[in-house]
Amino acid sequence: VFSRQMKEKINFPEIWGLSLGIFLILYSGFLNYFSPSEPYSENHSGFHSPIIALETAETPKHVQDIIGTIDTEEFPSLTNKYRILNYFDFGFIFCYMAFLAYTGHYAGRRVRSIFLKIFLGMIAILTIGGFCDLIENILILNLLDSKNAEEMLPSLEYLKSTSQLKWFCLYLYVAIVGIYFWLYEKGLLLRISSVFLVTSFFLGLFSTLRINLLEIGFGFLAFGLLLAWLQYGFSLAFSSLSKKT
Repeated sequence: VFSRQMKEKINFPEIWGLSLGIFLILYSGFLNYFSPSEPYSENHSGFHSPIIALETAETPKHVQDIIGTIDTEEFPSLTNKYRILNYFDFGFIFCYMAFLAYTGHYAGRRVRSIFLKIFLGMIAILTIGGFCDLIENILILNLLDSKNAEEMLPSLEYLKSTSQLKWFCLYLYVAIVGIYFWLYEKGLLLRISSVFLVTSFFLGLFSTLRINLLEIGFGFLAFGLLLAWLQYGFSLAFSSLSKKT
């Protein structure tokens, strides 16, 4: 009886995925409003996004090239923007984790009895990734409060490795989702989504050799999840039409 109830509880309709996706898109737009589009001088390692460049900074110079130094005119404005961004990012972490968790169990809905045990492992991976994101935000906030290069060193000791573990967990999670989409879905959107999600994992994996592949992998991950979100909307639309007819 408990097993049957458990299956019913996790078998959410597509409206949940659609709603979570809408909220995630709106939240992303809100964060983008506060996100500096350009670094103070330059990003390290060939990154285009100063946000990801800051997450993977290894030296005080990497950080200062992005936010400036305490004696530069732009420093108060830039650090304030990054500080606000990181405060709101704490909420964003739970938002994207909810959407990924829904997408994960949606991927295994056709083989639910086998998938449940795997899904628990996936949630553990997702939780580790979210926890790393929380730690990453705290380390960045510490960097923003640092008055000189020496004060940055304790946070920089752990920042890049924490960020890489976060991305690895997220890429691994979506890769498993992508494999289930490929194996058990016939729809075109989810098949294409599968290719993008699995590709993002390999880009993340090879980022150990070339760090800016993390940024390219994120683009593949985001597009793959967007296609999955569109699938929720189309499924809802077709199911509504079929009920009417």
